[in-house]
Amino acid sequence: MANPGPEALAARLLCDVDISLVDDAPVPLGRSPWRNRRVSYIAGGTFRGPRVSGEVLPGGGDWSELGQDGAGNAVTLIDVRSAWRADDGTLIYVTYSGRLVIPAEALPDFRDPAKVEAMDPARYYFRIQPVFEVADGPYGWLNATVAVGYGHRTAKGVRYRVFALD
Repeated sequence: MANPGPEALAARLLCDVDISLVDDAPVPLGRSPWRNRRVSYIAGGTFRGPRVSGEVLPGGGDWSELGQDGAGNAVTLIDVRSAWRADDGTLIYVTYSGRLVIPAEALPDFRDPAKVEAMDPARYYFRIQPVFEVADGPYGWLNATVAVGYGHRTAKGVRYRVFALD
């Protein structure tokens, strides 16, 4: 693997991911002295890419922290843990952190399932940093992969486009 140097950063498509959330998600845990956490549970999903495809298994979730900046924008720290199964049956543990920033003016549309699907993702900032863990085998290369992605909310969950950094 060649190191392109600090002046270049190349990426290639790893996969597109569609995740459905359980209908009653997110579950607000309330504001504690340290944070304002909520939990969204994964109902299932799919991932498709040039080198890896399969299903997102139900049972994972996002233990996000909600906040607000001085301008009234919603700021969320993303903390997801999930299990994926490749088409050949290989299990992949996927965690990712990230940031979701929704301008105050976009919040009503973002929170409305009837409007969010048609909402332009350029109206908010949604970025993730997936980390993969897999046993040796056909997808062992994922253990050494640094990935980034961008997302947008759907009526039933989230959709991501994930890239592997070269």
